[in-house]
Amino acid sequence: MINNYIRKDLKDFTPYHAQIKDYDIKIDANENPYEHNKEIIIKVNRWLEDCNNIRRYPDTDCTDLRNAIAKYWNVERDNVVCGVGSDQLIDSILKVFLEPGDKVLMPTPSFSMYKLSTKLNRGIPIEFSLEDDFSYNVEKIISLYRKEKPKCLFICTPNNPTGNTISIENMEKLLEEIECPVVIDEAYSEFIDESMIDKTYKYNNIIVLKTFSKAYGLAGLRVGYGIASKDMIDAINIVIPPYHLNSLSQFIAKTVIENTNEYNNKIEEINSNREWLFNNLKSINYVEKVYPSQANFLLIKVSSYTIAKKLENEKILVRGYGDAGELANCIRITIGTKEENEKLIDVMKGLI
Repeated sequence: MINNYIRKDLKDFTPYHAQIKDYDIKIDANENPYEHNKEIIIKVNRWLEDCNNIRRYPDTDCTDLRNAIAKYWNVERDNVVCGVGSDQLIDSILKVFLEPGDKVLMPTPSFSMYKLSTKLNRGIPIEFSLEDDFSYNVEKIISLYRKEKPKCLFICTPNNPTGNTISIENMEKLLEEIECPVVIDEAYSEFIDESMIDKTYKYNNIIVLKTFSKAYGLAGLRVGYGIASKDMIDAINIVIPPYHLNSLSQFIAKTVIENTNEYNNKIEEINSNREWLFNNLKSINYVEKVYPSQANFLLIKVSSYTIAKKLENEKILVRGYGDAGELANCIRITIGTKEENEKLIDVMKGLI
């Protein structure tokens, strides 16, 4: 009976579920593998001792967190919007700009939420394929933009799950031609120490998305933010619901961004571990290709998609992409600790 009332365009949708699995090593979700500094934990415990912090509703405007983010990036507070992860901001951007049937350009392969959120907001996703090496082709994107006349464009850099980037020079070439809102997803940019944020004063139509889930190890708290012109932020705030980001998440994210020096060494260590893992994966006989990455993960192509399941049987969780499509027989591996990476290589060498 209830199915008669579901939107027709959603009847074939499958709800997203993150299956809970037993593991010894979890390197499937691009999370930070390191513990937080003890000083950070002490500050959190002190905050929790004040019952008013959890008894009262959170600050709808995330004032303290936005102030801290603005100070870190040398922008104004009015240039910052916070969300429950970047996912909520992606949804809000599309919600405020899309009319039913509007087109949205996005890369493929890339983050699945661009396409999903576009459909949920009654838009039409228009995907452009990356090149064989997963690089962005600026001229192809501009040509498609002129043809399709989209309402919005997504660019992910470094791109998930391929790890490649688009240079700031090429990004600016795009922006000189594109007038619609452009979402630049920089969820992994801390691993290259490069950002388009200082260009938000030059280009009124861009919003740069960031997250605390990757480099800063707050995936369980779901804190994302965007930086853009005041006009862009004001537009997005139209659809941001009240009390959307809980008080604990706001406080911990503020504490973290005020103490990024505590995380910089770990970011450097992740990058160093990535290079070690890159070289050692190439020595495994069934690994056909290891794609260069500037994020905290590596994409590899293997002889059989069943490798991911075999690793799961050894209680090592990686992200597998099956045996069809652009990522057929590919596996995405989050960079773990030195010990986790060494264990992974030992197990992989014994699989075949």
